[in-house]
Amino acid sequence: MAGPLVKVLLDTSVYIPFLNRGLSIPSLENTPGMPLLYMSAVVMEELYAGAYDRFTIRLLDKVFHTFDRTNRLVIPNKVDWQEAGKVIARIGRAGRMPKQTLVRLTHDTLIALGAKRVGAVLYTKNIKDFQKIQSHVPFRFLPFNHDEI
Repeated sequence: MAGPLVKVLLDTSVYIPFLNRGLSIPSLENTPGMPLLYMSAVVMEELYAGAYDRFTIRLLDKVFHTFDRTNRLVIPNKVDWQEAGKVIARIGRAGRMPKQTLVRLTHDTLIALGAKRVGAVLYTKNIKDFQKIQSHVPFRFLPFNHDEI
């Protein structure tokens, strides 16, 4: 038996190596239970922003429409945006970071808040930034370590 369904949300840092090889979804064999994949609208935006060829854009369109059709697209709501601003301010006060670093953390904070809201585990390769965010937002994340990427 495979175990219960586990909601999973993947960070942009997980998708990029797979998209660079023409694949759409990374393997999640280490998930405790059966993964039910969700997509952050913020991650979709970041993936589209880095897509420079028609093949990748068409692939992203298919991914987007699949998640949208199945109601598993996690879109930041007004409370997520409000909370993200507060979290970024707290991180800034705690670490006295340059403004450009804080701006960069905005997307990751929105991704984390979305994962928290839907009860998903976030997989990322960007451990350092999500640890900073986790000190202000209670959400679950795991490092994504695939040597074959």
